Amino acid sequence: MTMNFKSILSVVLSICSMPLIAQNTALEAQEQTNKYTDYYYQRKSLFAELPITSNDIVFFGNSLTNGGRWHEMFNNPNIKNRGIVGDIVQGLYDRADMILKGQPKKIFLLIGTNDISHHVGADSIAKALDKLITLIKKDCPNTQLYMQSLLPFNNDFKRYKNLFGEEMTVLQGNVLYEQVARKHNVPWINLFPWFADNECKLRKELTNDGVHLKENGYKIWRDEITPFVAPGINFHPTELYPIDSDDIIMLGGSLVGYAEWQELTGMPNVKTRSMGDVCDYLHASAKKLAQNKPKKIVMLSSYNYDKNNKKVNVSAAFNVDTIVMSMEKAIKAVKEVSPETEIILQSVIPVNSSYEKYAGFKTTGKKLAKTNKELKKLAKKYKVTWVDLTPVLADDNGELKAEYTNDGYHLMGKGYIAWRNALKPYLTK
Repeated sequence: MTMNFKSILSVVLSICSMPLIAQNTALEAQEQTNKYTDYYYQRKSLFAELPITSNDIVFFGNSLTNGGRWHEMFNNPNIKNRGIVGDIVQGLYDRADMILKGQPKKIFLLIGTNDISHHVGADSIAKALDKLITLIKKDCPNTQLYMQSLLPFNNDFKRYKNLFGEEMTVLQGNVLYEQVARKHNVPWINLFPWFADNECKLRKELTNDGVHLKENGYKIWRDEITPFVAPGINFHPTELYPIDSDDIIMLGGSLVGYAEWQELTGMPNVKTRSMGDVCDYLHASAKKLAQNKPKKIVMLSSYNYDKNNKKVNVSAAFNVDTIVMSMEKAIKAVKEVSPETEIILQSVIPVNSSYEKYAGFKTTGKKLAKTNKELKKLAKKYKVTWVDLTPVLADDNGELKAEYTNDGYHLMGKGYIAWRNALKPYLTK
């Protein structure tokens, strides 16, 4: 017989009233891996370049937080996203100083799913959370902290094997999380019931992988926290992330999507729209975005997909003609749908071949140079703005500067600053 939410919760409450059993702590789980992900350090180094102020509202967490464009949802440039895909409680603790030194107005905290995927017990996660909240309250006594509950996940999608059998840990964790919040007099926002089905699984219509949220999920989340973020605000009637004629759209793959461009540029009307690292995707995205008649669309092509090795998104087997053809289709689509929208075309960003997974790029320098030469011709043909990023991002050998990357392709904070400095004059014209 299937247990409903109330039945399961009563079991959890009885479990959580028992003496806590010692398990691996969140810190021990992290020490087992010995380091965080490359993406963690990329985002952390970017955040180091983006100061927090006492007027800011910070969303602090893992991929669920990372995936929301919170400043757009609430139309507030003082809302800052400090989420990192894959982060754990200890990971937040280890980068909290960059937020806390700014004494933000509010912090919205949601963390723990990745700890569970590391098979850390609910009691140990709650203890790590207690340590994190203690730090925040000590260093930012005037900051209003909000503790958000863990969201359910749905293993019917069979996507995240490390979460198989961990459903009860979420329920246990939320009981303990609420206790920690009450201990520290922190407002508790229980999101779980709004996302759970009758079996306490993440509702299938809100996700496409069993863990992460689609836009309809973020709408629910936004609506539930609005009284704490911006009471009385009026939202766009249909769009979670509306675009209007004053907006500048940054369009590209992960290189574009990994950054907080509105913060980098200091321009709230700069909005990021990223897609997969496949140049063919750009055309459809550009055409759809152009329907909103934005002021500018800033486009960056990726390297094309290696169809012979589907695990590789950025391949040295890229084809010059494919990239140029894809960009031409995108330019023509924008001009057809919204001729008043200014198009800014950027050069393809180089790769650093000293990293093993990008070693094949060691022999592609001439091909990359040809690609950018052809893209520049394309910009001239269609009378769009051309921005060559090569002088600021490439070394003397034409490869991505070593100090700008930690994986050979994606950028550290200083790389984004160099990119921003080269691009911003074209955004402000």
